[in-house]
Amino acid sequence: MQSMLHQADQLRARIAGWYSSIPAVVWILFTGGLLNSIGNSFLWPLNSLYIHTVLGKSMTTAGIVLMLMNGAGILGNLAGGALFDRIGGKWVILVGLLGSAVWVTALGFTHSFPLYVALMITLGFTQSMVWPSFHALIGQLWPSGGRRAFNMFYVVNNLGVAIGTAIGGFLAEISFLLVFLLNGLSYSLYAAIFLYALRRHRVPEESDSLDPASALPENQPAAVTQTAVSIAAPVALLSIGILIAWTAYSQWAGPLAVYTQQAGYPLSSYSFLWTLNGILIVAGQPFLTPLLSRFLRSLTLQLITGGLLYVATFVLIAGFPVYTGFVLGMAVMTIGEMIILPGVPAAINRLAPKERMGFYQGITASAATAGRMLGPVLGGMVFDHAGAIRLFLLAAIACLAATACFVGFHLSSKKCPAE
Repeated sequence: MQSMLHQADQLRARIAGWYSSIPAVVWILFTGGLLNSIGNSFLWPLNSLYIHTVLGKSMTTAGIVLMLMNGAGILGNLAGGALFDRIGGKWVILVGLLGSAVWVTALGFTHSFPLYVALMITLGFTQSMVWPSFHALIGQLWPSGGRRAFNMFYVVNNLGVAIGTAIGGFLAEISFLLVFLLNGLSYSLYAAIFLYALRRHRVPEESDSLDPASALPENQPAAVTQTAVSIAAPVALLSIGILIAWTAYSQWAGPLAVYTQQAGYPLSSYSFLWTLNGILIVAGQPFLTPLLSRFLRSLTLQLITGGLLYVATFVLIAGFPVYTGFVLGMAVMTIGEMIILPGVPAAINRLAPKERMGFYQGITASAATAGRMLGPVLGGMVFDHAGAIRLFLLAAIACLAATACFVGFHLSSKKCPAE
């Protein structure tokens, strides 16, 4: 009995130590991110379905709309990362959040398809401004967090996905307008929470983003160039790999949504797949992290393993294109996602120089956005002309190519800080 009490005290002490090791401002930002993730998850899995069923457009047209939105997102990622290096993250994040709140709310009241497309493009730019700045800011506010900081952000985001997708399907069955309004509200709440963090805690500005001890003198531009050249190949391979991986991943939020409807499954059944995704991420992360630390200590080898799991996912759902197969496929994909998605910003956080952190986070974020841009339109075209099964097989081949890029990243970054 005393031994059990002692173990319980040790567990409580570890939890208290873990909790206190995370800065309060980071907890505040994670809270805002959770609320925003819930709101976003009401809409993004259903966007293609809304364009197809409510606005009456083909899946190819829906894919083109999402492609344009994500194309604007690429520009938003690059602008947000560059502005972070120049002026800090405060205004970039606030403008991105408040702008997104306005545009997504306006979408709910829009019945003109051209105006809907214009608002989607604007929303893609403003919401994408936020993420490179947020990733770079988390690295500044919690420098000792390392990979753990990005894993926690990823888990918090996906907890929101689990909650939001569980509710989103039911909300859409009531009214799509309600989905848009609540998504807009989530952006506004995130902006309010971020302002609260600014009042209680000092968020670094541009002048704080550089470590004076490591800042380069103005007469040494060659050192900056040398650093950029040395990490160019790893960053390029990582960016191409995540672009391809996201191209394949986006089929779950586009053609597969329509395929489940055509197969006779209710909207709530499709939404449950994303709820399962979020639950597995939140519940599985505490078990996955120690396993990876023991068996796959290298971050780049983890990325390769995640890529192979993506391949297995699409082979599985191509071979078993029924709801049980989709549930199993989502489970396998989720494990791969848990390895890949937080690993990319963590790798950049190790690899990139501090004075260019926002820029390089923007590069990989733009690559991910490019994958989300290409995925819906390519998937929609294949779906319309060749069917779902061939689409899933092509996605498996694409994931194999992404895995090859991660292998290249591993080989080219052996001597880099990311390892």
